[in-house]
Amino acid sequence: MGQKASRGRTEAHGGSIVPCQHDGDSQGSNTAVVSVIKQLMEKGHSLLGIIGCNTAGGSLPYLPEEIWHHIRSLMPMRDAARAACVSRAFLHSWRCHPNLNFDMRTMCSNKILLRRARAYNDNKRDRTEYNNNIGKVLSNHRRAGVKTLKLHFHGPFNTKSYNRLSSWLQIAITPVLEELALNLVLENSKYDFPCSLLSDGSGNTIRHLHLGNCVLRPTVNLSLRCLTELHLRSVRVTGDELWRLLSNSFALEILILKECQDIICLQIPCHMQRLSYLEVSECCRLELIENKAPNISSFDFKGGEIQLSLGEALQVKKLKLNHWCAISYAIDELASSVPNLETLTLWSSREEIVNAPMVPSKFLHLKVLSISVQSWIHMWEYDFLSLVSFLDASPSLETFDLSVPVPSRYDWIIGDPSTLRKMPERHHDKLKTVRITGFCCQKSLVELTRHILESARSLKRLTLTTIDEDYLLYGGHNRFRKCPALDKEFIREARKSNMAVKTYIEGKVPSTVQLEVFKPCSQCHAL
Repeated sequence: MGQKASRGRTEAHGGSIVPCQHDGDSQGSNTAVVSVIKQLMEKGHSLLGIIGCNTAGGSLPYLPEEIWHHIRSLMPMRDAARAACVSRAFLHSWRCHPNLNFDMRTMCSNKILLRRARAYNDNKRDRTEYNNNIGKVLSNHRRAGVKTLKLHFHGPFNTKSYNRLSSWLQIAITPVLEELALNLVLENSKYDFPCSLLSDGSGNTIRHLHLGNCVLRPTVNLSLRCLTELHLRSVRVTGDELWRLLSNSFALEILILKECQDIICLQIPCHMQRLSYLEVSECCRLELIENKAPNISSFDFKGGEIQLSLGEALQVKKLKLNHWCAISYAIDELASSVPNLETLTLWSSREEIVNAPMVPSKFLHLKVLSISVQSWIHMWEYDFLSLVSFLDASPSLETFDLSVPVPSRYDWIIGDPSTLRKMPERHHDKLKTVRITGFCCQKSLVELTRHILESARSLKRLTLTTIDEDYLLYGGHNRFRKCPALDKEFIREARKSNMAVKTYIEGKVPSTVQLEVFKPCSQCHAL
């Protein structure tokens, strides 16, 4: 943490030069200093090294106090606390540090972290030290206020500890708080988040609110006028209570709900004009999503059978659907209800059999299509060639990504190439990139691949993967590490798939198309 300071410049960590002006404190010079420091931090340099916190009496660059305070606020919390221990110049700034991130990594010693890593469980003594440290830091910030609070609560999970947690939140939730992230590491904890702290204007400045594993029961409409992002994970909240929470959130842009089991009906009000991203995942009791927000551009859903009403979804450009019948729903509903869709990602359920009929209308603007088949149990019943109807319905399609689970054992014989089916000749003039993960000897999959090669004249790259992606991490790319072990029968079947590529695919590849085939590593997976 050494420094060399002179009248005109300061040499920072890594040999970079930070200009500094002693005579005439112009606003432009101050802005330049902060800008250079931010650039160095983005390159991985330590702020302590950049500004040279010299404990041996070295002089710091001359800047107005408010500029120094802003620079110190850029430091990670752990670095700011360390600097306060060795420099009085940093002590006041640490007591006013606006961004607090409380987790085991930032609040516990390396010795405790090492012990936790070895034991893989919480220790009562460690939790006590962790909670005591949080209490001390927040007590010092009682007057200064906090802009960002991220808190992982590790227990104990009882009434006394919950009261202590509420007292911490009472200190932090003030009219200057902008971001609050609270996560209780115990699933289905009974901690009732104190919604009263967000009333009477205290929550008006909060822009980001993340809550995990707690109970949320607002009894009155909360005034969260500046809230732009709400993320609830494993939070006990009903649809009516969520509506009450959102009733005055006119600035909300991002809404994420994960594993919120009490929501049965999710209604998005029309006054949420700025809402652009909606994600709903694994809310197992959910039966209805009714959206009236007019400007949602990205929607991500994962769950079971529900009634889905996207309203006037003219602005939806990106859609991810992990649904009990995602492919069937996309064929019957999406092209007409989401006419301006550009990116579509579908995960079929384990029970859904792929047999896509002709899509009744067109995805005129669709550019990226990803389809993932999640179960290989009924894979022999899948007619992958029928997915051509998606390609025919998407005249602007540029990227097609198909993921097929690689079964551990199968015995499918393709036969003579003349027995392979052919679809009516159509041209996919925009398709440039195709990737099939889990390519195998299943007949209809080979037929689909050959059809794409024959009809997509604009195709530039075809990637076929005959092995799970998890096993492609090393191989020949790193001679110092070995691939994960594979069952010999699995390797044999993967080799059969590679032979199918050579026999039925390679001869169809035009000279303008780059073919990539990923297969088991010959070094690590030799039979």
